[in-house]
Amino acid sequence: MNFRIFILLLLLPVLTVCDLNVENPAPDPRTNPEYANWLIPKSEIVVRSSVEDLVPPLDNPTFLMLPEATYLKEDDRVLGVNIDGILRAYPISILNYHEVVNDHFQVADIMISYSPLTGTAALWDRGNMKGFFSSFSTSKYIFNSNHILFDDETASHWLPMYFECVNGTLEGFDPETYPVVETSWKNWKSMFPGSKVLSNSTGFDFNYYLDPYLAYQISDSIRFSTKPLDTRLPYKEKVHGIIINDRVKVYPHALFGDSNSIIQDNFQGLSVVVVGNNSQKFIVSFERRIESGIELDFSPVNGPAPNILIEDQEGNQYDLFGLAVEGPDKGRQLKSTNFLYGYWFALAAMYPDPVIHE
Repeated sequence: MNFRIFILLLLLPVLTVCDLNVENPAPDPRTNPEYANWLIPKSEIVVRSSVEDLVPPLDNPTFLMLPEATYLKEDDRVLGVNIDGILRAYPISILNYHEVVNDHFQVADIMISYSPLTGTAALWDRGNMKGFFSSFSTSKYIFNSNHILFDDETASHWLPMYFECVNGTLEGFDPETYPVVETSWKNWKSMFPGSKVLSNSTGFDFNYYLDPYLAYQISDSIRFSTKPLDTRLPYKEKVHGIIINDRVKVYPHALFGDSNSIIQDNFQGLSVVVVGNNSQKFIVSFERRIESGIELDFSPVNGPAPNILIEDQEGNQYDLFGLAVEGPDKGRQLKSTNFLYGYWFALAAMYPDPVIHE
């Protein structure tokens, strides 16, 4: 086992703010005049590690057809994406070690990130940022437990849970985002058997079978300064949060059963449908009003086709990404809400005073 693996496996789960006392030869963006303006409080940015490249991104990912991914177990979690009809899955067992994947699709160059400390993911276009094209990496700084990223082209800093550049040349820029759905490997395979999955042949000598965050996931421990801490739900409960005008409404897994079930709701004037399934480990949400102005009513579908989740009053049936795969308006695309899925404590800290659906 090389030194980097040893450090990652033994220190990542237990790193604390004591790293602030380690000498750092690189300029500190919190105090460097070149980084004077931040959209988040500089005093609340903490150092995650003294090692700048502790978490290396994946810049040239390769993919397998699903039957080839024998390294995955049925209950492993994956992040699923659909970009212009191209479906790919990114196992969290790999993302725990890299946190950022710089990927390429025919229609877009994308960055997908996963923050193990907050349990949240983000996905955006890295090829069209005010004329900039860039790859992303994980910095050694965090804010409210969410990793702060930087782009290699401008060295601007980005906060994934805000989907925004918070410091640097592109400060305030909101990239084009895409929905990313967390679900079980078993469910993804059944829904999208023709898709591809990230290969574990990454060129790095990491043991992707070993989860360095397992103890963190099952405890109430929060490793870094995060505030405010909202105690209305268990800190590590996974919730789906719909974000509108910097407010968030969360939908805990306890609201859903072990079959497809829905909640039709209104938040901040937006009518939404939230679809969840505990046994398949997913929650997704879509706007109910379509371009024609019609507001659709939905009912859950639990039939033989695993990729069909809901049906509208017109007889259209929709998949995990809100695409009508059957019905008179086959091909219709529901608009995804702006959402985050992750640990309750993280969403409640980043978007204080959240509404909990009951």
